[in-house]
Amino acid sequence: MSTSTRRSSEDALKKMSKVLNSLMARQDCAPFHEPVDWKQLGLYDYPKIIKRMMDLGTVKRKLERGKYKTAADCAADIRLVWTNCKTYNADGSDFYLLAEGFSRRFEDKYKKIRAEYDTGEESRDERNSLSLDTKTRFAGSILHLSGMELGHVLQTLDIRCPQALQHPDQKSLDPSFDATTLEIDVDSIDPRTFAELDRYVREKTKSRMNIATEDAIDGDYTEATGETNEDSHLVQPAGGSVITRKRPRRSRSSAEM
Repeated sequence: MSTSTRRSSEDALKKMSKVLNSLMARQDCAPFHEPVDWKQLGLYDYPKIIKRMMDLGTVKRKLERGKYKTAADCAADIRLVWTNCKTYNADGSDFYLLAEGFSRRFEDKYKKIRAEYDTGEESRDERNSLSLDTKTRFAGSILHLSGMELGHVLQTLDIRCPQALQHPDQKSLDPSFDATTLEIDVDSIDPRTFAELDRYVREKTKSRMNIATEDAIDGDYTEATGETNEDSHLVQPAGGSVITRKRPRRSRSSAEM
């Protein structure tokens, strides 16, 4: 890496520090400043649902101590704060909406940093180098996700790669068309987001990969959750690297993150 590129990377981290400070300066950002005290709050299911906890205070300290090699690494932790909050809290709740607003605000600021500095993001060519097998495996693995897990994938894409979420043509003559159906265009997912989601999906489906057929998935999911096949919103391959699935319903309702 050249001196100029290295300097650009350091400048990007300085910009990230300014963005983080501007977010934390807002009064409504206070809930994200420190780790969620789940024991004190009695949220004993929190560590079972949130596997990697993160807060903005921790990100700030890591920035100050030079723990991040790139702005992209820092951005990943900031995004994790919003994702954790939205994963634990019910869709539409006050905390869910608060995290969603901060997520969009952050992405708008980060987009400008990416345009001007070396953030460490992979190049577009690296995305195109993903093998067909990798894309096919990712698409197939999503078949094994629960509704909540799929919600995490859709929320991440909605914030970071909205172009990857597509509604099928509503003028389609297909009588089975449902306005809630989405298509995920794997080719439109940027490399870093794809890598994060692929890792997430593999972790979540690791214990379920011995399920060989959709019928088996339907049966196991219904037995575990009491939901019908229609409720489980299983993904159906849509051809190529595109997969579809309905938006999952969320039932968790907590006043805390």
